[in-house]
Amino acid sequence: RQPTEANPHPQIFRMRVFAKNEVVAKSRFWYFLHQYSKMKKSTGEILAVNEIRERNRRIVNNYGITLRYNSRSGTHNMYKEFRDVTLNDAVQTLYTDMAGRHRARFSSIQLRDTKIVPAGVRALKRSGDAEACNNVNVKQFLNSKIKFPLAHRVPRASSRSKRTVYKATVPTTFFS
Repeated sequence: RQPTEANPHPQIFRMRVFAKNEVVAKSRFWYFLHQYSKMKKSTGEILAVNEIRERNRRIVNNYGITLRYNSRSGTHNMYKEFRDVTLNDAVQTLYTDMAGRHRARFSSIQLRDTKIVPAGVRALKRSGDAEACNNVNVKQFLNSKIKFPLAHRVPRASSRSKRTVYKATVPTTFFS
């Protein structure tokens, strides 16, 4: 609630909610707030809704996400790791992955914690480091000497006038 004369310092709750639009974000906020402290929409008000964006979208990070979801057989806790450019993209990948692997819908997934898992070979070599990556799919990209081969390269015409639909020879796409 906003400060009033009767209550100059009301209790304010702040929450990070991942949703596709503002309406869904407000609905999820009230859902989680009712679980956390018995407060309803009629006894409170939303002061602000802000979309949080990453400052630098050019750096790839490893994100660790702790979640809880309801399946057909019960409630399960889970920790998953994703490698992505932003946290929002990693959460979107999580929702897609959970839908594909566990048939879990958006409404049945509750994100508990998100963090950046330290990357690099040094983080993996430290003994007893609980923060190091666990996921094999994320670990394979942590090698500093990783190479991505260019398997199918199609040579382009040097200018528009030399471009044709049909060629006399088949282009060579494999260069060793």
